[in-house]
Amino acid sequence: MYLYGASGHAKVVIDIINASGIKIDGMFDDDNAINELMSIPVGHHWSGESPIVVSIGNNLVRKQIVQKLQCDFVKVIHPSAVISPNASIGDGTVVMQGAVVQSCAQVGEHCILNTGVTIDHECVINDFVHISPQATLCGNVHVGEGAWIGASAVIIPGVKIGRWCTIGAGSVVVNDMPDGAVAYGNPCRIKYFDYSLCCENTGSPIAIYGAGGLGREVAGGIQRINGAGKGNWNLVGFYDDSKPAGSSISHYGDVLGGMDALNAVDEPMALAIAVGDARIRRDIYERISNDKIYFPNLIAPSFRILDPLTFKMGQGNIIQDSCSVTCDIEIGDFNVMNGSNVLGHDVNMGNFNVLMPGVRLSGSVKVGDCNMFGVDSVVLQQIKVGDNVTLGAGSVLMTKPKDGHTYIGVPAKKFDYK
Repeated sequence: MYLYGASGHAKVVIDIINASGIKIDGMFDDDNAINELMSIPVGHHWSGESPIVVSIGNNLVRKQIVQKLQCDFVKVIHPSAVISPNASIGDGTVVMQGAVVQSCAQVGEHCILNTGVTIDHECVINDFVHISPQATLCGNVHVGEGAWIGASAVIIPGVKIGRWCTIGAGSVVVNDMPDGAVAYGNPCRIKYFDYSLCCENTGSPIAIYGAGGLGREVAGGIQRINGAGKGNWNLVGFYDDSKPAGSSISHYGDVLGGMDALNAVDEPMALAIAVGDARIRRDIYERISNDKIYFPNLIAPSFRILDPLTFKMGQGNIIQDSCSVTCDIEIGDFNVMNGSNVLGHDVNMGNFNVLMPGVRLSGSVKVGDCNMFGVDSVVLQQIKVGDNVTLGAGSVLMTKPKDGHTYIGVPAKKFDYK
C-alpha cells in the first residue's frame, strides 16, 4: 500500500495502517522539500504504484490528486471503528479511531470519517466529504460531494447538506443547506456563500429584491457571472413591495410578490437586495424572517483582488464590473460597489454602504454603515467615515465628516439643505 500526501493528516493515516497490520510500501508528495515522514521515505515522482490512499485533508486537493492518479485506491479503517455489516464504505475512504457507522449507511469514495464521528442509519455521504472529530449525523442525513462538517457538529435526522458546503464546528443543523453554503451556529445559519467549487451543475435558485434599475443591473450581472463560468444561478424573479405580482421586469422575469411572499418561500433560495438607498436596504434585510433565505456575494468576473489571502468579505455584497481592491481589505455585509471602484490598502468597510461608479477609497480609510459615496468621489487616506454620510459626486473628502450629514465639493464641506 502507498500513501499520496505527507502532511499531518498522513501521520494519522499511518497510525491507522500500522494498527491494521498492513505494510506501507512507500509515500509520495508534490513538495520536493518533504523527503521523510515518520521514518518513511517520501518520493516525488509517482510512476503508477498502487493501491493508494490519498492522505490529504483538504477535500478539493484530495479530489484533484485522485483525478490525476487514475489508479487503484484502497479504504483504510481503524480496528476500533464500529462498522455495521449492512453499511458500505467506498474505496479511498479513511475511517479513524472510534468512528461508528450504523446500519444501511452509505459512505462514498475518498471521504474522511474522523475520530469518534457517528454516522447513523441510512445516511448517504457522497465522495470527498470530511466529517471532523466527534461530529454526529443522525439518521437519513444526506451529505453532498466535498462538504466539510466541523468538529462536534450535529445534523438532525433527514437534513440534506449540499455539495461543497462548510458547516462550522459545534453547529446544530436543523434545516437543509444548499450547495456551497458556509454556515455555523446553533441553530446553524448560512453566513455567506462560496459558489466557486460547485457552480457547474447546481442551478441554484436566486431572486432579486428590488425591481428598479439596480435590480435590472444585478440581473444582468447574474447573467455575466453565469456566462463566465463563475456560477450557474437560476434567476426565478423579483420581489418588490411597490409593484404588483406578475409585473414583467424587462426580459429578466416577473415580480413574484412582496415581503409576505418572500417570507413564505419554503425551499432554500438565494436573494440579492438590489435597492440603492442604504437605509431602505437595511430595513428590507431586517424584515426578512425566513431562514430559508440566504445572501450570496454577487461578484462580477472582472473584479480584481491584489492579495486574496488578506481579503475578507461578509455576505450579500454586490460588486459590479471593473472594481478592484489591493491588500488587507475587509468588507462587511450588503454593500454595493457600482463599478470601477478602487479600494486601497487596509480599507475597512462596514455594512449597507453604496459606492457609485468611479469611487476611490484611499489607504487605511475606515467606513461605518449606511453611507453613500457619489460618482467619482474620493476619500483621502486615513479618513474615518462614520454612519449615514453622503459624499457628493466628484467631491474629495479630506477631513473626518460628521455622521448623518452631506458633504460636497473639493475639498468636501458640510452642506445644509435650506
